[in-house]
This record gives sequence, C-alpha cells and structure tokens, in this order.
Amino acid sequence: MKKSEGILEVIKPGFYGSIQDHGRFGYAHWGIPAAGAMDEQSFLLANHLLKNAPNDACLELTMIGGEFRFLHPTTIIVTGAPIKIQVNGHTYPINHVIDIAADDFLKLSPAKKGCRIYLGIDGGFQTEEVLGSKSWYAGITKSNKLEKGMRLSYQAATNERPAAHAKVAMDDALFEDEVLEVYPGAEAAEMDEALFEQLLTRDFHLSAKQNRMGIQLEEKVDNNLSEILTSPVYPGTVQLTPGGQLMILMRDAQVTGGYPRVLQLSPQAISCLSQKKQGDKVSFKLIDEW
Repeated sequence: MKKSEGILEVIKPGFYGSIQDHGRFGYAHWGIPAAGAMDEQSFLLANHLLKNAPNDACLELTMIGGEFRFLHPTTIIVTGAPIKIQVNGHTYPINHVIDIAADDFLKLSPAKKGCRIYLGIDGGFQTEEVLGSKSWYAGITKSNKLEKGMRLSYQAATNERPAAHAKVAMDDALFEDEVLEVYPGAEAAEMDEALFEQLLTRDFHLSAKQNRMGIQLEEKVDNNLSEILTSPVYPGTVQLTPGGQLMILMRDAQVTGGYPRVLQLSPQAISCLSQKKQGDKVSFKLIDEW
C-alpha cells in the first residue's frame, strides 16, 4: 500500500493525552526516565491488530476521551478502557479495526471503567523522535500534553484496504482484577517479617495523588526501615516513605530514589494498575517463582 502524509486534528483533547511508544532506554545515567505506554498490554494489542510494528506510537488518553478529525484516509483502532467509539455518528466496539476516510470525525466518550485509552493508527503516529523514542516527556520532547488544535502526523493510505479486519473481545481481567503480582524489592529482606507480611495481607486504595510519574496509596503501613542512599528505581518499584506511605512508581518516574524499595510490580501488574482510578482497591500477591 502506498503512503503519503496524513494529519489528525485535535478538536477536543480530553483530560490528559500524549503520544507514547515503548519508551526510551539507555539514558538513565543522564537522569532521563523511560516514559512509554502506561498500559503496555493495551498498547501492544492496538499495534498487533493493526499489523503495525510492536513499538509504533499510539495516542494515550486518560479517562475522558476526546474528539478528532482525520484529514486523510487511514485505519485506526481503540483499545484499553471501554468507551463509546463513534465515527461520523456510527458506533464501533472497542478493539475493532476501523477504516477512516478523509474528513471523518472521531468522538471518544469518557471511560465507563478503567482509566487509559489507546488510539492506534496504521503505521503509528509519525511524531518527533528523540533519543530513540516518540514518547512525550516534558523537557525531552517539544510537546508533553495533547492540546486543542494540535495536528499529529501519520502515514495516510492512498489505496483502499480490505473491509474485513480482525477484532478481539475486551479482556475484563485488566479492569476487574484487584490483585497485583509483585516480587520482593531490594530492601524487602531488611523489613521485619511481620511488617512485610502486612504488605501482602491487606487491601489498599488509590489516592488522588497519582499521575504518569507515580501513584500513592491511601493506607499507611508501619516502617522500621531507614532511608537508603540514592539508588536505581524503575516503573513498578514500590517505595516506602518514612511516614509509612506506599508510592508506586509508574512510567514517567525518576530513575533514582532514596526511599526503601519494598516491592516490585510485574509488567502485567503495571498495566493493570494503570487502569485503576482514585478509590479503587488493590492488594499485592508475591509471585511464587521468585
């Protein structure tokens, strides 16, 4: 299929949107976070169903959705949190590949459940690449948040595509599961055994203090650990503050930290947590293979 430049015009940007791929790696020594799609599972599904490369950039939207106009033909898909998807007023299901004509209007509703929505496009969004990644991050890329009137480039289709496309049912587990699989963190062995057990036997709730950098949990736990020398941290690292607060680092987190690292989320748990909202309940389960 021949390609030319296509443009997506942002009519309503929603609450918080950004271009994301897998993220940028190998620059932690410069203090540069990895960034990348919060819900990697839904991101990969979008590219898989579009027959894109796994790392092709998608538009990540948070809770609200948005409105967009395609100035050129292409093919798209919406994955992640279940929402109402309308193209020129016609409704499509989640995880369904959709052919787009020039001047088509896309409206995405607020999420019914879950938190993050992924708009994938044939060939991926062709936005600025910095240090091997298109993922937006303040201070690294020119843009870090979707704004009204923005125009995002993609590879427009100049030939018609087949009308039939693959689709899959929504994975409810990503939104319904409350259990997050974890490994012991680097400082877990220094915790009192009873205190560590407390982490694994009680429920926690997401607080309002959350963004792409990290999520703070409401409930506190006893802390008998001292602060550590600044050490490496990663997406999914669970830090325990001196006051007993648990902080779960996410994709835009810093690369070092001085709070004890008591748990480490699995990649699947990071995706699951990224679909949780304020007040949602979670608990931790130690992975047996550790």
